[in-house]
Amino acid sequence: MKVCVIGAGPSGLTTIKQLLDESHDVTCFDANESVGGIWYRGGDDGQQMKAYDNMMLTVSMKMMSFSDFIFKDGRKFTDHKGYLRYLEEYSDEFGLTRHIKFNSLVKEVIRESDGSWIVKVKVGDKRVSSHRFEAVAICSGPFKTANTEISEIDGFTGEVVHSKSYRNSKDFEGKKVLAIGLAESGADMLREVSNVAQKCVVSIRSHTFLIPRLIYGKYSTDTLTTRSHHYEMWNRASKIKFQMKSYSQDSWALRNIFLGVVNAYGLASIPANFLSRKIMGDKKNNDPGKNNMGQDGDPSKIDYDTKNEKEVVDFINKWNKKSHHEKGNWSQKIIFSKNVSFVPNILNNKLVVKDCGIGRVDGGTVYFNDSTSEKFDKILLCTGFKKDFSLLSNVEIKDNNVRNLYKHAFHPDHNGRLAMIGFVRPISGGIPICSEMQARYFALLCSNKINLPEDVGDRIEKEKDWEEQWMCLSPNHTESMPSQIMFLDSIAREIGCHYPFHKLITKPRLLVRLWFYSFNQSCYRMIGPHHHYDEAVEDIMTEEVPLHDYGFMLTMIALSFMPSFVHPKNLDFQYGVKN
Repeated sequence: MKVCVIGAGPSGLTTIKQLLDESHDVTCFDANESVGGIWYRGGDDGQQMKAYDNMMLTVSMKMMSFSDFIFKDGRKFTDHKGYLRYLEEYSDEFGLTRHIKFNSLVKEVIRESDGSWIVKVKVGDKRVSSHRFEAVAICSGPFKTANTEISEIDGFTGEVVHSKSYRNSKDFEGKKVLAIGLAESGADMLREVSNVAQKCVVSIRSHTFLIPRLIYGKYSTDTLTTRSHHYEMWNRASKIKFQMKSYSQDSWALRNIFLGVVNAYGLASIPANFLSRKIMGDKKNNDPGKNNMGQDGDPSKIDYDTKNEKEVVDFINKWNKKSHHEKGNWSQKIIFSKNVSFVPNILNNKLVVKDCGIGRVDGGTVYFNDSTSEKFDKILLCTGFKKDFSLLSNVEIKDNNVRNLYKHAFHPDHNGRLAMIGFVRPISGGIPICSEMQARYFALLCSNKINLPEDVGDRIEKEKDWEEQWMCLSPNHTESMPSQIMFLDSIAREIGCHYPFHKLITKPRLLVRLWFYSFNQSCYRMIGPHHHYDEAVEDIMTEEVPLHDYGFMLTMIALSFMPSFVHPKNLDFQYGVKN
């Protein structure tokens, strides 16, 4: 099939790769001069959404890699240059660049009456040209049109800057700065700006749920991302019924058989692993003097330049309590910020938090709703991006909400020939593997090897309802996904790469790894289309787990046996200090 891919960032690159695996004829258009999307910093990018100078990933490279090109050097963090190198290596490995037309800006996508698609493209200074395709994947992502229409600051006479054009703190030195909004990137910007500004205030309407990048002073926090934890938090003990078919969701009986088997294997593995470590000794895959962010391990840290101190951890726990309106948050219902590096600057009074809202602006003076006012030179908007699907001229996405697409990707009216890939953001985890699984689904749809479910409309509504209930404290973030693992497992079942339970029964060590240990996307290459079983299993079984906490495993086993009516739904999820 002749397929168009729009965008050569992470989502576009993996989409090209998965389509080529299915022998499709692929043409990708990208406005940049090279691969990488927002990670590519070439040419005049001052007004484009790009990675800022000191950007550091908020999840490890392992979680940001594709299942067909796994990062092998542990769960380390890297800066934007390191991740761009990974994308370039991925492109080189599979010969993707020859399918990409650079300096090509897509202006419009039109659905024709015969089911084909016209893609209008402007190359450099040339006239717009039209190209016909049988299917289209839009992979340009949600970071397109900045949300700058903030009515509360109308009339502000100072300079207003959106985070999309932020590169470093140089222009904020010695200024009085008001930041509006806070997310993962905003946390970095606030730290940098508050270090050099005369004064820095951040105005927020809600408290995101904060998660440090490091746990126990050294390891990536996503080491604790496990299936057992996700299925426990967002499914088993919940009154909100999970709507996607995945691990052991077929029936009550099968679910309990599965839990009985996996918990028995888990219990048996604890003494065996304990003895093995005593005899063989712990393996180390990191420089003992460095944490996984590459910083000195002494003093102990939980994030970039953020010491692992009781004062910091207590602040995070209090903040997270506010995120759920002082209620328990065993299963979180709000977006996460996997970056707490701004917290020390709040504690040392470099950064002031205002959660009361802005009343009005008069010239350079901002009046807050707590009856205080402050004069500012600059406003930094960390207010995100609008939902923009304007490329589609005669195709409507209902309410501009990707939850009205199947798996956040497939329009129910176009037989799987239109895909929006990369428009899903797991509250914990990475977008690239989500894009890859959507792309694998899309490639198989284009090959007519699978079809969208006959009841796709009903499934969309049920899955949308499940997501909205779990994301009720972040209602405007319609791209957010509560559980990356459960979302990916559900796609894996439909495309045939979900390793079946009846085969796992005979592989207890593998089953324990898949259920209780750190999530590893190699699991989606053990079976099904374009699998590489031996390589995938080796990666899963040999990945170092220096943090593996047997107490955590025992907790998950105990909770799985606990009746849902006595389950600790209202416990606070907190981070303790441990060096």
